[in-house]
Amino acid sequence: MANPVSYRMRGRMRGQWRLALFATGILALSTALAGGHKALGQRVEPAVPDEVRTGVTALVEETANRWNSQDYATLLGLWDPAEAYPTYLAEEQAEWFVGWDRLRGYLDPPRPVPVIEAIRMFAEDVRVKQIAPDLAIGIWNWHFEMKTIASKPIGEDVRVSGVFRKTAEGWRFIHYAESPKTAAVYLSDLMEKEVRPGWDEFFEQAKQRKREVAKRKQQEAR
Repeated sequence: MANPVSYRMRGRMRGQWRLALFATGILALSTALAGGHKALGQRVEPAVPDEVRTGVTALVEETANRWNSQDYATLLGLWDPAEAYPTYLAEEQAEWFVGWDRLRGYLDPPRPVPVIEAIRMFAEDVRVKQIAPDLAIGIWNWHFEMKTIASKPIGEDVRVSGVFRKTAEGWRFIHYAESPKTAAVYLSDLMEKEVRPGWDEFFEQAKQRKREVAKRKQQEAR
């Protein structure tokens, strides 16, 4: 008769293997689905006057500069004061900030947040679409780095969109939203970054070797 403890241990191990296989399957499926949506088509650049593209791009880059200055309250100067209801959504927010009180409370709190030691931002791949003579939409990526107390610096890439109004002082924000990646897309990106240099050359050689192996096996099977 089998030892009941041993039987239970084997059952538990089988359960753990099933769980591991299930998790692996979910990860593979999520990555595959993410990969399908990540397939890049032909890039589309909206037709927009150079002065609009240049003006909005300059505002986005100035936004990065003001984050990097560590004086975050100065970001408020990049918003249109005539906008009655500015809207703002950072990736860590649970809900939208609507109105000046919420926006000021986020960018210029009464007391600085002591846990944050430094923030660094880089604006990348800014694209602009004009939707009215005085309105434009911008989409871009932030590369975001932050250092908090007693921790190493961390970095992240975040997709962003903004709506801008042309004022006497130039283009200004009236809407801002960050769009974080899903876990599947983020994990897929991390794994892609783990591929070491030289993969393309290796891949071409590997494909040739696989063809040679397949040809040899076909010959051996005859």
